[in-house]
Amino acid sequence: MASDERDGRVPLTVLTVLALAAGAAWWRSAAPEPGAVTAVPAPPASAEPVARTWRVDPSTGDAWPARPGRDPTPRALRAPATAPDRSVVIRVEDDGTSRVLQVSHVVWRETSELTPDGPPVVRQVNPSRGDDYRLTVSCSGDGSIAVQLSGTGTGDARRFLRCGGRLELPFLGGTGAPVLVRFTGVRGRAELDARLEALY
Repeated sequence: MASDERDGRVPLTVLTVLALAAGAAWWRSAAPEPGAVTAVPAPPASAEPVARTWRVDPSTGDAWPARPGRDPTPRALRAPATAPDRSVVIRVEDDGTSRVLQVSHVVWRETSELTPDGPPVVRQVNPSRGDDYRLTVSCSGDGSIAVQLSGTGTGDARRFLRCGGRLELPFLGGTGAPVLVRFTGVRGRAELDARLEALY
């Protein structure tokens, strides 16, 4: 019986040694050569410029670039979490310095009741070229509302908000053309509370 056990262990030992030798050989052949450098190609001259302004969602910490010619609220990219009670808009200057944009003043505030069969509420602002604003919208009730921006220089943006939530939309780098904001009831009754703030 002892001989049978020994005969079974010998092939197992030989296979183990062969497997270790093959693994070591593979490990050496796959290792990078000392001093080897991988070149990183430079971006082409036609590459899109880095965004100058970033928007941060305080509830998730998600951040995304706010670029001229694009929707003011594109899909978020993950960034370090923040915990302010309001969104933070950060402007990155040409020299690489950054600063948080502060609220200068409230341009207008709108409180209205919206229903699907009622008329929309339309507000307007006439920004100078380069002016920055933040539109904050919330509503109470059992309904939902649609918010549409036009004239921001980024194309028309339309967002929907269920009452109980809050929506913050920056529109940055005004074009000098009037900006219209339209609030429409989509479902149920909604008590609109909207505020447009000038940023500096």
